[in-house]
Amino acid sequence: MRTVSLTQVAGGLLLLATSRAQAATLQPRDTKISFSTEVFGTAGEPAIYTPPPSGRCPPFNRGAFAIDAYQLYPENMDWDSKLCQVYIGILFNASFGIYDPYADALSVIEFPGYTRNSAFHVGGVAVDPYSGHASVILGQGNAFNTAGAQIGGDNFFKKFDPRTRKFLWSLNATAVSQGRYGGFNDVTHDVHGNSFFVGTFPSSILKVGPTGAAIEEWYLPATIDHTIRGYSGIALVGNTIVVLDSGTGQLFRFDATAAKGTPIPVPHTPNTPIPGGDSIRLPPKFGGRIMLVADHVRGVAVLRSKDASWTEAEYLGLIPNPPGLPAGVLIVSTTQIGDKLYIVNDWFADPWVPGTVAGNKTTFPMIEITNQVNALLCNRPKKKRSAELAWSG
Repeated sequence: MRTVSLTQVAGGLLLLATSRAQAATLQPRDTKISFSTEVFGTAGEPAIYTPPPSGRCPPFNRGAFAIDAYQLYPENMDWDSKLCQVYIGILFNASFGIYDPYADALSVIEFPGYTRNSAFHVGGVAVDPYSGHASVILGQGNAFNTAGAQIGGDNFFKKFDPRTRKFLWSLNATAVSQGRYGGFNDVTHDVHGNSFFVGTFPSSILKVGPTGAAIEEWYLPATIDHTIRGYSGIALVGNTIVVLDSGTGQLFRFDATAAKGTPIPVPHTPNTPIPGGDSIRLPPKFGGRIMLVADHVRGVAVLRSKDASWTEAEYLGLIPNPPGLPAGVLIVSTTQIGDKLYIVNDWFADPWVPGTVAGNKTTFPMIEITNQVNALLCNRPKKKRSAELAWSG
């Protein structure tokens, strides 16, 4: 049987704790937080953070847990399996987080002039598993607040070296887009060191080479209308890029080695629409065969390409959030931590605290869905039974 409890904490905030027969109770604890500002360096500087001596991250067995950090509001998270830490796009405060899930410690890097500026958000963050660097998107929030009606302003693509804790380069995508398209939301990387940044209003993919010398318009639609919602999530396996069109609920693939991108539909069976989607993830533990799609309201859609080619896919089912989370919760992403899988939740509609640019939440639950995903992979559920599969017991 599931239980839900709310614990009163300082300042009138509510801390959510969830439990069920198959999972440990989510216990509040104070996350250790430190702050710094953006610093630039060059490639090849001495590392101050190194991988664990064993070359592998320790087992992660916290189950459901929470990050206790005022105004965190994460839009995206990604797991660095070499340095054993999680990168976080801190949405409304427009900051970049580095979270140690073993020590429950959060380092926040702020961008002077942009952090706590209501015009800017940090959304897309992703580790480059080949170089060990991380990409960060510091962009205009208005594109999403106005559903593409207003897309003007600067949008920065940044490359971060987590070993030196310095940024290697920063490029302004608006210098290329000239305000014709925007809403940059997610990023992925290929084996050659290229970064592919996806835009939503309308669909676009911009490419940056390994040195960060320039931004290339790699894919644009034939007609550019920034009031049309398009691609929201992007992922890559081998030389295949997969994107989610959140306007149509469909998947498309691209050849990452092509000079320019050409979208090819990825049919999935059954042809269940994926409306309201946000980020997509190919958790490393599955070798690119399993995709997790963050569907804001309904849950996490699980799809499979048995050979990781993504020429076609199976729609295996949907894993909803557990009941009892604070009102207004939206699923924005998923992330692997160790060998576990988690839902990343956000609350877009929280009213701002006066004098700030974000709401008053202090605690952000991390909902583990490892068992639910495994159950879908082993025994495909019957139609309309995904919710029962996820949280019964």
